Amino acid sequence: MFAFALVAYFIFILGYGAFAAALIYHVRKFAISEDPLHTFVTPFLATSIVLVIVSLYFFIRIPWNMF
Repeated sequence: MFAFALVAYFIFILGYGAFAAALIYHVRKFAISEDPLHTFVTPFLATSIVLVIVSLYFFIRIPWNMF
């Protein structure tokens, strides 16, 4: 059970990382410099990093031997 959950978790994190990278690339590449979207990239990255760390913490805290 743990191996399946770990693989699914890493696939989810890789997918989210690819989505975030594409989002940031498109904002930096195609948005107009006066567009306020540029100001949302840093809080988005900071929030994403915090949420990934919290999700990893909760993933580790699951008692896998109980399943």
